[in-house]
Amino acid sequence: MKKFLENLISTKEQRVSALKEQVEKSTDVNEVRNITSEVESLTSEIAEARAQLAKINETPDEPITDVTDRSAVPSDAKLVGSFNQNNGKEQKGDVLDSMEYREAFANYVKTGKWEFRDATAGMVTTGDIGKVIPNTIMNELIKELKDYGRLYSKVRKINVQGGVEFPIEELVPTVSWITETQPSSNQAVPKIKTSIVFGYHVAEARIAQSLLSSIVSLPVLESEIAKLLAEAFVKEFDRIIINGTGNGQPLGVLNDTRVPAAHKITMTDAELKDWTNWRTKLFAKIKLAYRGRGIIIMTPETWETYVMTLKDDSHRPLYTETYNPVNGQAECRFSGREVLLVEPDILKNFSEAANDEAFAIYMDTNAYCINSNLQIGYKRYFDEATNKWINKGLTIMDGKLLDVNGCFIIKKSTAQANDGGNG
Repeated sequence: MKKFLENLISTKEQRVSALKEQVEKSTDVNEVRNITSEVESLTSEIAEARAQLAKINETPDEPITDVTDRSAVPSDAKLVGSFNQNNGKEQKGDVLDSMEYREAFANYVKTGKWEFRDATAGMVTTGDIGKVIPNTIMNELIKELKDYGRLYSKVRKINVQGGVEFPIEELVPTVSWITETQPSSNQAVPKIKTSIVFGYHVAEARIAQSLLSSIVSLPVLESEIAKLLAEAFVKEFDRIIINGTGNGQPLGVLNDTRVPAAHKITMTDAELKDWTNWRTKLFAKIKLAYRGRGIIIMTPETWETYVMTLKDDSHRPLYTETYNPVNGQAECRFSGREVLLVEPDILKNFSEAANDEAFAIYMDTNAYCINSNLQIGYKRYFDEATNKWINKGLTIMDGKLLDVNGCFIIKKSTAQANDGGNG
């Protein structure tokens, strides 16, 4: 019986996996509904089989007294009926993975009623961010983050305690030459010049109830929530890395007062069109330690208008487009450095930037650090003022630059060319 159940679970899990792939490729609504209905049925059967298997594992030496002993059932036989001795509960693993919790969460999303009775229920609810999203959605969300958050995917992520001060200092000793009579002196302990403290900031994303109420399939609901939250949070994560004020939200690069004044460079329209200004004003000032680690961030319009049109004295273009042979997308590189293109709501186009407003950044993205466990909670409540149900996802995070020495901010100047370099 044990072997039969293991084979049954494996076969049905493979079928579920194949059906999920079919859903992602399908464009037919009716087909998606039929498939998701079958997935739910199979998932329920798997839960029942696991419950029976768990019962067998708990009492492996108990003799089988049932006259309909199935210990010799062929491996290719199909299960017609079974007894669900534990009501489908999964006895082991993370409660956030259980079908019971997933179904309770789906019901909470659609009705606002929280009906999950489990000894570990205290683990999955918090007063700060509501009901914790099931792992099935979180796993999907993390995959979406990699697809949508081009800037977010490049910065450093950590999960440390908030409110703790982290010193930043180069603990590098100096070297002395010694003789037989002149030993080197003891090195003094370096003084801590700066430090970083991560706080607790709550980010919120709201979802329309009309959309969630129209979804009846659990897999589709989970996938839709993941996509909605991913798009909302990742767009905001990219924005705060650049523009965060530090007041109730992470501190962005443009508002970090620790970036040296000498690293804030101004360029006019005419200067941008001359490649020698890029070399003398920006690249010449990057220290050796940061030359191979930084990328340039700008909008597609700035890239196409001012970099791809750079030419030499004979009016021959200096740059040609290269393409990724795998996905066919154009790869942007400027003087050997990667160029990351972002939307104008994250960083201004040069043509739209005001005087002394940033339009490009050179930085080591690994020097920007986001502190969060990326656990996203979900809250649903009725707003009496608007007579509407409010659905929102919440997460706690903070972020800021750790090392500002490799960061250069390039700003627009409306003055005449050759009017001075640094702002």
